Amino acid sequence: MRFIEIKNWTPGYLNVTPQHVTILAACVVCGSEREFDRCAVPVDAKHALIVDIEARLRCAACGARAGRLRFGSYAED
Repeated sequence: MRFIEIKNWTPGYLNVTPQHVTILAACVVCGSEREFDRCAVPVDAKHALIVDIEARLRCAACGARAGRLRFGSYAED
C-alpha cells in the first residue's frame, strides 16, 4: 500500500480533521514516517493549530524536532 497525500491541504486545527483522513508524522531530517496517533495528543492540545503540534513533534528515530504532518489516505498498489 502507498500513502496518497492531499497536496496543499491543511485543516488548520487538529480537531477539525475528518476521522477518515490518515495523518502521517514525517521527519524532514531523516525521512522517517509513522502514523500519527490522534488519541495520544494531550487533551489541552486537541484544539491546537497543526503548526503548533508540528513544533512539538520529536522524531523517534533521530531525535530531531523537525516534524511535519501529512494528511491523506492509503491506496492499494
